[in-house]
Amino acid sequence: MDAASELLRLAEEKFGKLTEAEEKLLRAAANGEIADYSPRSKKPIDLANVAKWGPSRFLLADRIAWLCTDRQATQLVTHRGIVVKGARIDEEFNLLFAKVPFPLYFELCKFTADINFQHAQIPALYMPGTHTASLSAGGLKTDGPIYLRDGFQAEGEICLLSAMIGGDLDCSKAQFSNPDGITLTADGLKVEGAVFLRDGFKAEGEVRLIGAKVGGSVVCDNSQFINEGASALTADRLKVGGGVFLRNGFKAQGAVYLIGATIGGDLDCTMGQFVNKSGRALFADGLKVDGHVFLRNNFKAEGLVSLVAVVIHGHFGLANVDSPGEMTLDLRSAKIGALDDDQESWPESGQLFLHGLEYNEISNEPPGGSKTRINWLKLQDGFWPQPYEQLAKVLRNNGDDVGVRDVLIAKNRDKARRIKLAWWQWFWYRLVGPLIGYGHRPWLAIPLALVIILFGWVCFGVGYWSGLITPPSKTAYTTTEKLPVPDPGNPNLGISTAYPVFNSLVYSIDVFVPVVDLRQARYWLPNANRGHKLVGIGPWPLHWGGVLLFWLWIETALGWILTTLFLVGLTGLVRT
Repeated sequence: MDAASELLRLAEEKFGKLTEAEEKLLRAAANGEIADYSPRSKKPIDLANVAKWGPSRFLLADRIAWLCTDRQATQLVTHRGIVVKGARIDEEFNLLFAKVPFPLYFELCKFTADINFQHAQIPALYMPGTHTASLSAGGLKTDGPIYLRDGFQAEGEICLLSAMIGGDLDCSKAQFSNPDGITLTADGLKVEGAVFLRDGFKAEGEVRLIGAKVGGSVVCDNSQFINEGASALTADRLKVGGGVFLRNGFKAQGAVYLIGATIGGDLDCTMGQFVNKSGRALFADGLKVDGHVFLRNNFKAEGLVSLVAVVIHGHFGLANVDSPGEMTLDLRSAKIGALDDDQESWPESGQLFLHGLEYNEISNEPPGGSKTRINWLKLQDGFWPQPYEQLAKVLRNNGDDVGVRDVLIAKNRDKARRIKLAWWQWFWYRLVGPLIGYGHRPWLAIPLALVIILFGWVCFGVGYWSGLITPPSKTAYTTTEKLPVPDPGNPNLGISTAYPVFNSLVYSIDVFVPVVDLRQARYWLPNANRGHKLVGIGPWPLHWGGVLLFWLWIETALGWILTTLFLVGLTGLVRT
């Protein structure tokens, strides 16, 4: 007796008289053939109208389960396993804790009840184009891949909790629907190959990959994850040997979580859309990426993109972003190899958080780019010194000393603008510090010093020719030699020619610059009793000479202040 006949005999002993469809299944399994229930007219299999199918296409799930688990029956099935196409399979398909010795292949079939593969062992599972209710496969182990692809549809939850897959998990072009709950539960899943949720894949409900381990990549190109107002994709603590690709038409309506995930390749969100206006669009705090992270080329996020404390060894690319004003970007305490962005992709003011961000370099930064970067830092909500100091560190490593000074001065200006200052802080940040660039550009005091000296030059020159400046010592008049003065009304006529000649410019310099003695200030002094009387306060009248003397005191004080600031700034003793 051949294998097919023996298998039919065993089945009749178990179930009684077999239907035509059941006989076809058993003969195909024994002969290594396809149990094909497709219409004879060769029309496409229409799973939407399965209720109109005739009994010649009906199978009961317990017949297939018996074929997979009965010791005698399994020995009569070839290495090709069970291959079914275009059948309607009724009742629950239960392989709980079963050890199936051959692969299962169901193409364009309709399972009208739930499937239970919990803790089963199957060499491989293929279900292209098949429609099911829920699929429970927690703890399932396969030596090869699981294909739920090419039009596969599930109305209910698919559970792969702690499953172990020896090949790929391929759900390309599949649709999972459980809008009121979790549509795919794969927490603790282990996949030696890759995970494909791409090319038209659509999930209505939450997709969970918490703590999953994937040897290859997770590819979600051109896919939809829909769970508005909640989590669309939750992959916290995911470990991926390759990359995670949420790109090229990827769309999430709901939050995407990658908290604490580890990615051996890139996280590529090029042309991806993350929409969750009421909260988190992409939440990946603590993410570790050995490669690059790309949010570029029409990447769009409506909501918060949180990359707090992430570690990215490669580039962080933020370029050509669609509608950046709808995105809030949080990079606090992140560590990035290289920053690669463009100004047009920055969020709006108050929607960028950079405190604690560290990066080694800035890619494609144009000469003089420090001013642009300063504008970037000003987008932060509130004042934080660290982002300025980090930028200065990178510019210093690049040899851009001018840029370093620009950034550190901008840091002080931003602090003065944004925070409430104590009186002593106000004195530095608002009044004194700006005069020397907060210690980073002490020569900024020179133009002001020149203005003061020139103003003094004019004042002292007019004062001298008006007779308001006279020698403070009587020795100036001890000789009979007279100093010729062109103005006969000048009271300084009769001063000895041996006495130092007055020069208003040198005098102003001598008054302004401390310590240096140009033999002017100590030989000439504004006389408070000279000139027209302006006002009188009791016994203390005020003359023009007194006004000039008052200016001398002011210029002397300003000279000490500006010179001291210049020197301490030049030596770096005062620098913030």
